[in-house]
Amino acid sequence: MSNESYKILKTGGEAECELKKSRFIAHLQPVETEAEAQDFVNLMKKRYYDARHNCYAYVIGRDADKVKYSDDGEPSQTAGLPIFNVLKESGVRNCCIVVTRYFGGTLLGAGPLARMYAEAAKLGLEASEVATLKYGVEFKITSDYQNGDKIRRYLETQGIFIMDTFYTDKVSIVVRADFDDFEKVKEDIVSLTASKVEISRISDAYFIDTKG
Repeated sequence: MSNESYKILKTGGEAECELKKSRFIAHLQPVETEAEAQDFVNLMKKRYYDARHNCYAYVIGRDADKVKYSDDGEPSQTAGLPIFNVLKESGVRNCCIVVTRYFGGTLLGAGPLARMYAEAAKLGLEASEVATLKYGVEFKITSDYQNGDKIRRYLETQGIFIMDTFYTDKVSIVVRADFDDFEKVKEDIVSLTASKVEISRISDAYFIDTKG
């Protein structure tokens, strides 16, 4: 299994563009399943029930293993595919884009139509918040108070994300490090405290990159 980082939609945005009085309105939503994506599409169709077209595309999964797009009545490959291509080129996953079109009375032709759907999707993506997911290790460091201060200074110097700190008769610091850095961080802390420390691994998973 590859542990390469990848991008996801964190917060959806919206944007609008116009050509010859035809309006193209893009809405984006983070989704983790195809059911969530379809629910969002249906929501947009209800909201813009009076629009002629609600075209969409979504990409789900680290490896983009779930993909779908729809022209919703527009000429073949002039709407859904251009929207999908924006997602494909951006590398953003877990994202659904719906572009609503209000017809302005003038036929645009296949080329301009495709460009406008792509432009709306691109503007919508620029108005959204994208996050990078990195594969990392969440672990807990437990030590006495004196070593706890040393450990915290080390973590801050290394730019390692401190998730939480608990104070009892000892100090417990819950942190997250990049997967590739974990063993070195562990060795450094053991050395720093002369082995007067307990380090317990909690989980390995993809996390939002807080350094980005």
